[in-house]
Amino acid sequence: GIKARILETFVMLFLLALLILGIVWVASALIDNDAASMESLYDLWEFYLPYLYSCISLMGGLLLLMCTPVGMSRMFTVMGQLLVKPTILEDLDEQIYCIHLQEEALQRRLNGMSVGDVLARYRQG
Repeated sequence: GIKARILETFVMLFLLALLILGIVWVASALIDNDAASMESLYDLWEFYLPYLYSCISLMGGLLLLMCTPVGMSRMFTVMGQLLVKPTILEDLDEQIYCIHLQEEALQRRLNGMSVGDVLARYRQG
């Protein structure tokens, strides 16, 4: 519903804001020749980055475990209803073979031959 879309929008905006904030912080630390900004960048690398990576990985893993089964089943249900097999991918040789079999069956019916007669004829010849 609309509530889920609004929540998803806010989460994506929050993640985008975090990404932009991180890029600006790293760029300002690299551009600025101040020793304190470079030291804060090194402190991030030594302590905060592994911890932050672990937290983000844990949260992502939990989110996937909670949302994937429902989302995947819903996605395949909706896509199965919307998608139609393209006619360009059909196997033409198989269709021609089926048409030939149908034609032979009709010829046998018109000639009054049963399947047993056809099998007997193949065994003899």
